[in-house]
Parts: sequence; structure tokens; C-alpha cells
Amino acid sequence: MVWLHAASVGELDQCKALALVYKKKEPETFLLQSVFSDSVRDSSLEAFPADLKFRLPLDFPWSYDFILDKFSPEVLVCMAWDRWPNLLLAAKRRRIQTILASAVITLPKGFLKRKFYKAAFNLFDKILTSHSSGEEKFKELLGEKKPIKTLGDSRFDSVIQKIETSQREFKRPKNYPFSQVFLLASTYEPCEKLLLPLLQESSLKNTAFWIFPHKTDPARITQLESEIKKFTSDSTLYSHAEFNSISSRVILFDVLGILAHAYRAADFAYVGGALHNRVHNVLEPAYFGLPLLSGPRITHAPEAIELNHRGGLFIIRTKEEVLEILQLSSERKEAIRFSNRQFVETGRGAAERIYLEIGPRKER
Repeated sequence: MVWLHAASVGELDQCKALALVYKKKEPETFLLQSVFSDSVRDSSLEAFPADLKFRLPLDFPWSYDFILDKFSPEVLVCMAWDRWPNLLLAAKRRRIQTILASAVITLPKGFLKRKFYKAAFNLFDKILTSHSSGEEKFKELLGEKKPIKTLGDSRFDSVIQKIETSQREFKRPKNYPFSQVFLLASTYEPCEKLLLPLLQESSLKNTAFWIFPHKTDPARITQLESEIKKFTSDSTLYSHAEFNSISSRVILFDVLGILAHAYRAADFAYVGGALHNRVHNVLEPAYFGLPLLSGPRITHAPEAIELNHRGGLFIIRTKEEVLEILQLSSERKEAIRFSNRQFVETGRGAAERIYLEIGPRKER
């Protein structure tokens, strides 16, 4: 029996890739999957390929006794940066192997915070980092004797599997009159405040804007429609028209489940969140080789940092910076396309490497 835990949506993707490996290699192994954040929809949790799915309670010393005593998992796997001291202590008392996989860390500042981080992460038996830079940081915090190894980020496998197994085709509308598509993904108000004024730039008259807001509730869509109208009347709401017949410069997507496929039809992608909080998923657009734009807050996302170092992700703060990027030469765009796709490809197989490091059940 194996227990996988995900803090939120991104970590659940990491767990999913590992769960699929278990289902393929060890179909008889019983999988538990827990989540914590309310951002994980009930439908997503129910569809997860595990035998039992549930939401984790608050981290009190007594919170996990029932679960651990009833199911007695052999392994507990947390993802990314997640550490639940009381859960880990309860697992260790029962001699359950504890692993942090696809691990990332931002080293804390201050003596007390560093001491807490060290105590919490030391509760893991193994730490399997997503990138070599993370391995170095964990060793700096925990010392060389701690079992720490770089095996990759299993979310790469989730992204690749999601795209490559999809039967959905996504193309631009028939006879679409714009030569370039700038896709704005997971946007918030700070994103739109920066980017919507570009609709009035004459140099972008042949560039369409496809907008996928992070939230699609009616109030948010109404508010965003109002903002768009300040800059152009040439816009259409996705759910109100037959997509193949749309000719509007701005398409506002108010439904879920399309974004990962729409990247296929774009030329550039802005990934939201990093102007005010943290960047969203950059792996999906990178898979399609798109030049990426993001705000500066990417320190929690090693994949975004690496794409930036490779020249495939641009940090933007002003509309002038955006304008410059949207006018990259064909040669530069082709180089970025190759580099970004190659980067995603190098992450393929991380879930199986993590599975092998944990050890097949019959070997434990």
C-alpha cells in the first residue's frame, strides 16, 4: 500500500504521473491519494487513478491515527515542498518510509525559519529533487549525509501524457484574419492591466489576443468583458459563438478544459500569476515550443527559472518589453521552439525514475 499526498493542483499532477506508473507496474498495490487545498476540484479528485481519495485534515498530532492504523501504508510520498510535521512524525513512529519527490525549495532567511525547515525536511527518509539546483540547496540545508538525489519532476510526465494521449484537435477558426495569436493564460487583474492596453498598439494590429482568465465565474467574465471594451469592441465570448466561425481579434474563453490544447494554435503565450503572486504552469506551452512571457515571481518554479536561463521564457514588467518580444524574428522564434520542446523532453520519465527509487513493492 502506498500513500501519495498533494498540497494543491500542481502537486496532484505530479502524483498522477507516479500513480499511473504504479497502476502499470503494480496493479495490485492499493493507492491512497490525499489533497489539502480547496483549489482541487472534487471532480478532479474523484477522477484520480487511486483506490481511495480524500482530503487531508489539519496537521494535529492526532489527525492521522485512524488513516495510518486502518491502512498501514508502506510508503508515504509527498510532493514538491510539502511537509506536514505531525503526519511525518506519525508515519515514522509506524516505520513507514517517507519520501519527498519532485522536491523544490527556496532556502529560508532567518535563524528560526531555517531551523524549522531543517527539522521538518529531516523527517523525510529520502528527498528526490526535481532539478540539480534543488539538490544543492537541500544539501546546504540538511548536510551531505542526507539521502538526496535528483530524479526530475513527475509533472513533466503528466503534461506530456495529457497532451499526447488527447484526441482533441485545436486549430484557429476558419479563415481567421489575424496572422499571429498571443495567448494569455491563467490571467488575473494585474495581468490584464499590463497587457490589454497593447490592443491599441498599431504594430500589433495583426495580432489576436486569446484570453483564458484563471477564474471563469460569471462575475469575473463580466468584469473582464468590461475591461476589454475599454480598448476594443472586436471581441467574442467563446461560449456565445461557433468557434470555427469567429473572426474577432479578442476571444475570451469562459470554459474550462481547453487551455492545454489551445496552445497548439498560438504563436506566443503569457502565463499569468507571476506579476503579483507566483507563475502558473509553463510546461504545457513549453511542450509546443512557444516563446513564453511571465511576470518576475518565478522563484518557486524551477522549470520556469530554467526556461528563462535557456532564453525561452521572458520576464516582463512593462508593455514596452512585451512589444519587443512579440516582434521577435522568425529565426529567434524557431530557436526558442526547439529549445523549449527539448527542455520538456528531457523531463520525460521522471515518474518511473521516482518509482524505481522507492523500490517495487515486492522488493520492500
